[in-house]
Amino acid sequence: MSRTSRWIVGTAGAAVVAGLVLPASPAQAKPTPSLSAAKQQLAKLNDQVDQLANQYNKAKEDWKAAQSHLKALKSSVTVEQETFNQLHTRVAQLAAAAYKEGGTGGDIPQFLSAKDPESVLDQMTAFTKVSSNRAAELNQFLASAQRLERQKALAEQAAEQLKQQKDQVDKQRSAANSAIRKQLRLIDKLGANIDPGSSKANCSILATGRAETVLRYACAQLGKPYVFGGAGPNVFDCSGLTMMAYKQIGINLSHYVPNQYSASRRVAKADLQPGDLVFFSNNDHMGMYVGNGKFIQAPHTGDVVKISSLSDAYYSQVYYGGGRLL
Repeated sequence: MSRTSRWIVGTAGAAVVAGLVLPASPAQAKPTPSLSAAKQQLAKLNDQVDQLANQYNKAKEDWKAAQSHLKALKSSVTVEQETFNQLHTRVAQLAAAAYKEGGTGGDIPQFLSAKDPESVLDQMTAFTKVSSNRAAELNQFLASAQRLERQKALAEQAAEQLKQQKDQVDKQRSAANSAIRKQLRLIDKLGANIDPGSSKANCSILATGRAETVLRYACAQLGKPYVFGGAGPNVFDCSGLTMMAYKQIGINLSHYVPNQYSASRRVAKADLQPGDLVFFSNNDHMGMYVGNGKFIQAPHTGDVVKISSLSDAYYSQVYYGGGRLL
């Protein structure tokens, strides 16, 4: 989403940037930096935000996966706890009967009081006091106690992993927001107009079937602001736009650019068809091909969903590859 060639900066805007690039001298007039230097500074910030936004989306997906994993483990613990409780009641009855019938094991009362799997496993010697013809029921109970203890341990580990993933999400969000604040300050100082590309361009639908559905959704978002982590309905980032477009036809994509690249089949640039994905900047940015050498994208902070050209000097230089899902 860094676009060195996007910014057409006025002379006044370039002069304002002087204060950002070189320190003022009380004895000399402020030197004016070159336009290219100002654009390069903004390009570096765009690159940084691209990478941080991508890392944020990845951290957010890992966090969601950790949430699902913990939920599944908690469900397993609940089911196994019910099995454990039922078997505990039955085996306790057997143990009590054996004790009343003259068993000498003084540890039977301790066994009867064991209500959790760890305590049960600690009282395994009590099983020797119960008739051997009940071995099957006892083994079922012991297996349940072992499963329950293992699942509880896994759930505790998953809960800790979830906390770590949430911390990572917060860290990436903070880093991206910090870079975006710098980015917005420079955009404001430059007084820049965004170019090339247009949010008002005619987004001709040069496709049929499922590709047409995908493109109609994407084109309907023209003019909506870029926000990192955005996936509609009012704001988008690059992978959020393509993810939501393909969701319209039941294809569920990741919100992480490299994952969308991996999910798609490689296609040569010359063979791109409307609806194909296009990737840039070492897989930190992406868009969707609309035909006639154009693609739709959610570019970067301060910009909006727009149509751009693959033949633009910048995009030609940083083109990474094409991907097909249909």
